[in-house]
Amino acid sequence: MASFAVFGVIGVALFQFGVSIALDRETYWERYLRTLPGAFGPRMMAQLVNALVFSFLVVVLVILAAILLSEPTLDALSFISLGLWCLLISVPFVLMGIALGYWASSKSAVGIANLLYLPLAYFGGLWTPPDRLPDFAANISPYTPTRNAGEIVWAIVGQQPVPSNAVFWLIGYALAFAIIAYIGYGRDENKRYA
Repeated sequence: MASFAVFGVIGVALFQFGVSIALDRETYWERYLRTLPGAFGPRMMAQLVNALVFSFLVVVLVILAAILLSEPTLDALSFISLGLWCLLISVPFVLMGIALGYWASSKSAVGIANLLYLPLAYFGGLWTPPDRLPDFAANISPYTPTRNAGEIVWAIVGQQPVPSNAVFWLIGYALAFAIIAYIGYGRDENKRYA
């Protein structure tokens, strides 16, 4: 359940926001919005809040499916904790999606999103427990954002303390993706509107 919640959050981030930003950059509406006074920060925050709403809906649906189709042994507080952590976990992935949206063309965005989404889920251990990954994947796994997100939700489901190193890795990824998104936005701004 926890792995599927993370998998759903990543899908929302990459496809709903990454691909849609790449497609929107080609529209007349986006060109009009770029003529209005406004900075990158408020636009990114609006996209982030929008993504959190969709991520919340995905997590709620995954939890409801788990409750209806199986017999999870978590108490209500653990479910709430899982949902809140999934929202926090979605931030670096949404920033990754925003970066993708400003760097990829509208034609390549879906393909690139798939090239990120599926391998990240595999290498992060969301489909197969990390200890069952082949050696080459197991060596890469601890450094992926998906693995660190998984470590957090697996700790919650296992009713263990959240590993601080996983939180620090995700904060680092969030900062890196925010910088990449900002540079991509500036590049797009200079290319189209300079």
